[in-house]
Amino acid sequence: MNKNILIRRILVSLTIFISLLVSCKGSTIKKSTLNSFKAVHLPDNSIALLNNNSSIEFDQDFNERTIKQTGEVFYIVRKGNTPFIIETEKGKIKVIGTEFNVKSLEEELEVEVEKGIVKLKTNTLEKEVKKGQKALVNNTEKGIKIGKAEFKYKKWKKNLDKDLKKIYKKIKKTSKKVGKEVKKELKNLKK
Repeated sequence: MNKNILIRRILVSLTIFISLLVSCKGSTIKKSTLNSFKAVHLPDNSIALLNNNSSIEFDQDFNERTIKQTGEVFYIVRKGNTPFIIETEKGKIKVIGTEFNVKSLEEELEVEVEKGIVKLKTNTLEKEVKKGQKALVNNTEKGIKIGKAEFKYKKWKKNLDKDLKKIYKKIKKTSKKVGKEVKKELKNLKK
């Protein structure tokens, strides 16, 4: 084989490899719901429970722990060294490890904290929202209003929890059955 042809093949292979590497690195994952609920297990082992007509988007590698959100999502955030950040149209929510609900609508942003503390930041202000509190940012009033949490999200979250329990039972039942079949096959192999 000619030396020039070999060099060309190597260069073409390197170009393809580098372009694949670059295209995969920046890929994002988007999860959304229409008329249903969805549980999303995030790469850092945090959980996002999406209500109807909601969506989240995040980088596949999730190193920055940043999510873009629309609609309503309840988060169970695993503690980590990197802050967990939710970006909405009206502001950013920053946490380390906690449980809270974010409702991001066109006209308002509402954050309710079930456990821990979160920081809510708009273009002009930043406030801490503590356990049992609700923060509200809307188009008509300036600033961030802090009040008592109402935890209205618990109703749809409860329905989702029921669905998840049903799925878990089915998975457990199936895994037991598969486990028995695998053990049986292993015994047959030993004979």
